[in-house]
Amino acid sequence: MSATPIASIIVLGWNGAEYVDDCLRSVLDQDFDRPYEVLFVDNGSTDGTPDLVTPYAGVTLHRLDRNYGYCQGNNIGYDRTAGDYVIFLNQDVVVQRSWLRELVAAVESDPSIQAAHANIVQPWYPEFGAMDRIEPVAAAYTADLSPLGLIHYRKLPSAPAVVDTLFLHGVSIIVRRVLIDEMGYVFDPDMFAYAEDMDLGLRTRCLGYRTVVATRATVYHKHTLDSRPSLRALVKTVRTIRNRLLALWKCSTWPEFVPLALVTLIGAPLNAGEFGLPPWKRAVYTALLIPPTIAAVFATLKAMPQYAERRRRVLASRRVGRWWFLRTVLSSRRPHLSRQGRATVPSGGA
Repeated sequence: MSATPIASIIVLGWNGAEYVDDCLRSVLDQDFDRPYEVLFVDNGSTDGTPDLVTPYAGVTLHRLDRNYGYCQGNNIGYDRTAGDYVIFLNQDVVVQRSWLRELVAAVESDPSIQAAHANIVQPWYPEFGAMDRIEPVAAAYTADLSPLGLIHYRKLPSAPAVVDTLFLHGVSIIVRRVLIDEMGYVFDPDMFAYAEDMDLGLRTRCLGYRTVVATRATVYHKHTLDSRPSLRALVKTVRTIRNRLLALWKCSTWPEFVPLALVTLIGAPLNAGEFGLPPWKRAVYTALLIPPTIAAVFATLKAMPQYAERRRRVLASRRVGRWWFLRTVLSSRRPHLSRQGRATVPSGGA
């Protein structure tokens, strides 16, 4: 693309050979009239993924020697970008032609908006089947942190260009470079993967900025849910719940964290209801999620010393008012932020 891009797109890949062509073709075919760059970071794939990326002249390939996880893989990619806006994109997606333009427009619509995620159409949504890259999608979807501490997928009843959210869906995130400079890092490298996007969203909010869903920036996510019980699934689930608890702890005081942790642990087994499973499977997997939820408590306590210094830095730079964090997470409404970076709640209180 250009030597001086306004936007940098990082596609993080790992053993995703079946996704490469559809993803990169859509990313390179954008109706964006400003220069942008595309970097494919391969996380040590063993299925030939890098060889499939090489023919794309508009993509810079960076091969890693092993799988560094979502967090560090993207952090490494970020260090090799130059754009004012940095976009983190999953490999298993197809994006609409207007996706990049609408993402940038969303964060440029208000100086208090420092990060956004796309309108992510999942396979269980009716619009997924057509996978239309040209015509606007009539529905807008978001994923947000629910009052029970889990990530709730929902259709928005109305769709202005931006809708406030506490969560930044890792499938497709745009972040201003100035925000990353202020934070000092993008994703917490010790989290490896899972809930790092929640951590990024909450840290952004702690600084007094808005995080939103860009409802007109559409991404089709070829999400596959492996619902088979296995040791790998158990480890993933424990890590996910642990990382959610750590993200909350990093951004809250102890009086805020204790009730947040309790509702998160109560809500964790209910996460089975978020992926379009039939009722009987939801019931089974709700029960199966109870043991890893208990295990996540001990994993969180063990990990806390490792995250303590980063937590101190987050709390020292926190610009939102006392108890704002607790009230906001436990509320179904998402307050906007003023241009001065202080939280403001719609009339009626939080």
